[in-house]
Amino acid sequence: MKQYSKLFSLIVLLGAANVMSRDNDNDNNNNHVLPFIQFRSQGRDTSRKLYGETPYAIYLGDREDGCYGTFDITVQYDQTFRNKEIAECLFGPAIVDGDCDRTIVISGLEAAAVPGAQTTRGPRELMAENFLLPRDFRSTISFSPKVQDVVVNFDFFMGLDRWCSGLYFRLYGPVVWNKTRLRAEENVINAGTATTNDDIGGGYTQGFFDPDFAVPTQALFNRALQFFGGCTFPRASYGDSDIAVQPLRFAKFSNCNLSTVNTNNRCHDDCDSDSHHKTGFAELRGEFGWNYIRENYRFLINLQAAAPTGSKVKSEFLFPAQVGNGHHWELGVGLGGAWRMWCNEDAERSLNFIVEADITHLFGAKQQLTFDLKCKPLSRYMLAERMVPTDSLPTEPDNAQLVNGTFQFDIFGTEDFQYAPVANFSTRKAKVTIGVQGDLVAMFNYTCRGFSWDLGYNFWAMSCSKIKLSCDDDCDKDDCNPIVQPFPVDTWALKGDASVVGFVSADADAVAVGLGATESKATIFTGTNTGATDPLSNPRIDNFTPALQAPAPGNELFVFETETAINTSNPPILISIDDLDIDGAEQRGLSHKIFTHFSYTWRDCCDRWAPYVGAGFSAEFGSHHGHDDCPTNTTTPVACDTCPSCQSCALSKWAVEIKGGVSFH
Repeated sequence: MKQYSKLFSLIVLLGAANVMSRDNDNDNNNNHVLPFIQFRSQGRDTSRKLYGETPYAIYLGDREDGCYGTFDITVQYDQTFRNKEIAECLFGPAIVDGDCDRTIVISGLEAAAVPGAQTTRGPRELMAENFLLPRDFRSTISFSPKVQDVVVNFDFFMGLDRWCSGLYFRLYGPVVWNKTRLRAEENVINAGTATTNDDIGGGYTQGFFDPDFAVPTQALFNRALQFFGGCTFPRASYGDSDIAVQPLRFAKFSNCNLSTVNTNNRCHDDCDSDSHHKTGFAELRGEFGWNYIRENYRFLINLQAAAPTGSKVKSEFLFPAQVGNGHHWELGVGLGGAWRMWCNEDAERSLNFIVEADITHLFGAKQQLTFDLKCKPLSRYMLAERMVPTDSLPTEPDNAQLVNGTFQFDIFGTEDFQYAPVANFSTRKAKVTIGVQGDLVAMFNYTCRGFSWDLGYNFWAMSCSKIKLSCDDDCDKDDCNPIVQPFPVDTWALKGDASVVGFVSADADAVAVGLGATESKATIFTGTNTGATDPLSNPRIDNFTPALQAPAPGNELFVFETETAINTSNPPILISIDDLDIDGAEQRGLSHKIFTHFSYTWRDCCDRWAPYVGAGFSAEFGSHHGHDDCPTNTTTPVACDTCPSCQSCALSKWAVEIKGGVSFH
């Protein structure tokens, strides 16, 4: 007995050492950011099946003369800890260390010029121009994500020894209330220089964003959380411009909130606006198995399946509430056994060692996922400009069409929106398959008459998911809300820090002409013109060439009110569906849990009935790490396609539970 106890103790200690030591290389996880974290399902918990009922309720022998079984209910509350790791899974290369939380920095390309600010922008600072913020804006957003569950699990087990010794059937599943919160709080360091129409300051000069007007600071967002919450761009309420920007529709931090700012200039989501909760039945799980039972040991094998009854995966929010396993059907097997290590003469006291492993395959499930662009983590939040074929634009005014280029910026707003976050069209319907999910429990059980104590270790792992885009973009039911539209072909391009309009002359009344300027090499952190001598002239855009509005020499276009010639892209580089980083959205999961449970069974209460009740505690340590061999450069990712894409991300949770039921024979 001593040697087995030592072996089990060694396994637990090694597992604890593995998960409690932080991976110091988390920051290497820079080339991919998860669009959605697949939690371990609240219904996938083998330890919950076993603790509190093993001695007198299940897997019993010598019952050939009839059936036996048990019905129990477990009420559990759990919540996450080590919440920084959740933020790292969601924001990857943008994360900078905070005192207690994980933080991202939002700054405009001119933020370094603010008095008292640092002299240069950091390489991990997100470019404020993507979020319709002033060019000298700077803020930090801290995150402390949290997940909470209330689980009520129903479990029915019946031994079928009347028909075959050791045969049994089991049906179980939980009703779950799940709540998630990003707990985002924004600290605005510089809201942007106050401006007027004549003094653009931290706003946008004419031609950079709006072809007809300069956009002053007061016409922009004043908090980054307004953009990330899906607020409507306030430009329409200022001036006469009809420039149209589509608000963020997918991967939002919260619901729109325009006004929550306290006296310390800190912006946060009002009450629970970034809180999401769902209630539902996770999965209905069933097992049909057989035990080979002898006096001091047994061996178990079963066939098991799970029917999805939980929530479907949608992408309206970055960190949504989830109930269940992502709406997968499951099919697999279970293997296990037990050994009575010691027993006194009257069998009133015993020490048992129990092992059980459930292995299932998760079949393809339809999900909505928001993808980044390849080699561009967090590019779902970058601003894209709408491009239209040059020959589709009206000829009035006479100089509205470019000569050198087949596509140009939609200057006349021939479509509904001229700008949109990439997430609005990179959100696709997909089919997600998970090859293998394993759930292993090894536990000791000590029984003394009606008292029972369980102490065990639970290992859970999920292999890397496989994602395939769906060819079906239709939403016949209320399965996708917001609606996922068919992918727009030859429509959108990354704007970066490019000027979108050139002018026929350097006069104040010069006619504006939409450019084909694109920045396919821009990232969420910076544009390609950054650092150039005259960035407004587009010196570093894709395939740059002087923009012409007529074939004759001397018909170059200019930066507004200057004699500087402006460039266009010939040809421009548009975003295609092949640019979506499908592989970068794949994930795996792994966790280690230790648990204990105390229970009491009233064995002599009735002739055929034996009620029992107990309580316990568990601590689960989720694994989170990136890939040490991935080259990292936040401004220009290097060879990211050669790096492993599948990331490991699992929740760390503590839980308390009460379990009660009644056995019959």
